[in-house]
Amino acid sequence: MSGCDHAIEYVYQYLDEEASFFTKSRVRIHLRRCPPCMSAFEFERQLKSVIRERGKSDPPPELFATLRALIQQERESNESGM
Repeated sequence: MSGCDHAIEYVYQYLDEEASFFTKSRVRIHLRRCPPCMSAFEFERQLKSVIRERGKSDPPPELFATLRALIQQERESNESGM
């Protein structure tokens, strides 16, 4: 496996801080030496940041009403089946 393949394989684990210390070190070293991979890494890092920031909206109120109705329906179904 080439260094680029290795870096790409672990980039999401690295970004999510799920990679081992050894893997993070190898990816970091590769990124310092490979501008194309560093560019791709920066794109993914920025994309993840944008998604995290824009994903902070509250769910619509009707979602909670729907969930309550489904839970109640499930309860009634379980009670009548006993």
